[in-house]
Amino acid sequence: MAYDLLNNPWGGFLEDNPDIMYSGFLNNLLGKGQNFYDYWRSQYGNQYNKYLGQLGGMALQGQAPTTNFSDYLGNFNFNNAWGNLSPGQRGEYMPSSMRWNLCR
Repeated sequence: MAYDLLNNPWGGFLEDNPDIMYSGFLNNLLGKGQNFYDYWRSQYGNQYNKYLGQLGGMALQGQAPTTNFSDYLGNFNFNNAWGNLSPGQRGEYMPSSMRWNLCR
C-alpha cells in the first residue's frame, strides 16, 4: 500500500524520519501475527539499506533517484518475503532433532 505523502501535511515529517514511517507502516500489518510483526520490526535497518541500494542503483544507471521510502515500502511484498523464510526465522517451533535407537 503506497501513501500519498505529497498531499499529507505530515509527509515531510515522515520522509525526514524514515524509522517513524517504517514503524507506522508496520502498524498496518499487525493482523498478520506477533511473530510476523516482531520479525519485520527487527528488519528496519536491512530494509532501509535495501532502499538506499535501490537509489544508488538508479543513480549508477543514470536515472534520477526519485523513489521515496514510502513507495519502496508500498511495493515491498512483506507476505511473500515472510513466506520465503525458514520456520526458525519466522519464530515457529522447531522440534529438536530426534534420535532413533533401533534394537537388533
